[in-house]
Amino acid sequence: MGQIKPERRTRTDLIATAVIAAIVVVAGVLMWWTSSARQSESVPATSDAPIQLPAENVPRQVSVSWSTPSEVTAIPQITRDSVVSANGGTVVAHAVADGKQRWRYSRNLPLCATAAGWSGGDNSVLAVFRNSRGCSEVMSLRASTGTRHMSRSSDADSEVHLSIDSSYALLYGPTRLETWGSNLVRGIEYGRIDAPVNPDVTPGRSECRLYSALSGADRVAIVERCDGDPGYRLTVLSSNLTSDEKIRQWGSTLITTSASSPPPRVIAATDSTIAVYDGGGDQTGAVGVPGGPRIRLFSPQAEVRADHPVAGDPGAPVRSEPIAEQGVISFWTGKSTVVLDATNATPLFQVAGSIGAGTIMAGQLLVPMPGAISVRRAYDGREEFVIPVDRKDAAGREPAAPVSLRVIGSTIVEQRDSNLVALH
Repeated sequence: MGQIKPERRTRTDLIATAVIAAIVVVAGVLMWWTSSARQSESVPATSDAPIQLPAENVPRQVSVSWSTPSEVTAIPQITRDSVVSANGGTVVAHAVADGKQRWRYSRNLPLCATAAGWSGGDNSVLAVFRNSRGCSEVMSLRASTGTRHMSRSSDADSEVHLSIDSSYALLYGPTRLETWGSNLVRGIEYGRIDAPVNPDVTPGRSECRLYSALSGADRVAIVERCDGDPGYRLTVLSSNLTSDEKIRQWGSTLITTSASSPPPRVIAATDSTIAVYDGGGDQTGAVGVPGGPRIRLFSPQAEVRADHPVAGDPGAPVRSEPIAEQGVISFWTGKSTVVLDATNATPLFQVAGSIGAGTIMAGQLLVPMPGAISVRRAYDGREEFVIPVDRKDAAGREPAAPVSLRVIGSTIVEQRDSNLVALH
């Protein structure tokens, strides 16, 4: 049997091979050059953080332990063992005792939003960065170490709000929203969708502007105004798609007769109730009820249930966010802190003259007041004692309201303007 001669490689073959190899190298370099890994810096934790046991008592006196800038957050972000700040394009986890850096994650992009969540499970910190597609780059970081966990990218508005409940993260802007699980797999997208795979997947409203949204109990409650609506609408959706890949709408109701007043704000979403702060615009379904600021309660199907008058501004303050802790939800209306039962969103009481939302420590409610923290019984609001707090800066200026509180271990953390301040 004769030997088969090898194919001869021509000069053209060699040139083609070289060109293909060069293209592969260039593509690899371009992928590396534009990758998030090259444009980021990750400095993980070098040791475990001490376990933060719940406080047994509320202190009678506190002093500033440490402080750090955090312009991206509106309320303190707390993980299982650290306090998280977000500034510029950098997320930092701080040791509770002294504020020293435990880990850091930076990008050469500005941060849009940062939130910590799922401390009883995945214990994650989500960081949302702005690029040419809006606030579209999302990174999940392991809260204990700061290492990259998961990431996702999709179309988004250039200004967004991020919140996390027990099951889902919610990101929304003026024209669209998304929910994700802790694995960053999308539950739903609603609003502006540039290239819908299935145009029949969403409810049949168009040109909707989203003013407020909050997730809870596997539902998303949204205050919006759509094409043809005379006033603001409350819409309640499922946080995840149905088995046939459609959005389930539990209900949608016009809740004001005009849009001449500031839009209402969703402040709670429970199994049985959606709570909305309404500053006193024209309210539908409130026949015979005098106007003025109030907490309005709706069913999960967006049906009107009850109204509770409160002291507040016509529009909820921009940086005021609800804080849910240990069975209660607190929300600052601009004139008072309203405390709601976290199970059914029923308002329990309000604290007049406060300057922000409160939190629970050792079973008692802590509410920020001018020059102090008011310590109250969580079930009826009766004041037990006051902790003096000097919040003046070097120039003698008080921080602008709201001042919001969170607690980790025996440390009280305040968000004052664009700074986090730890009190111990």
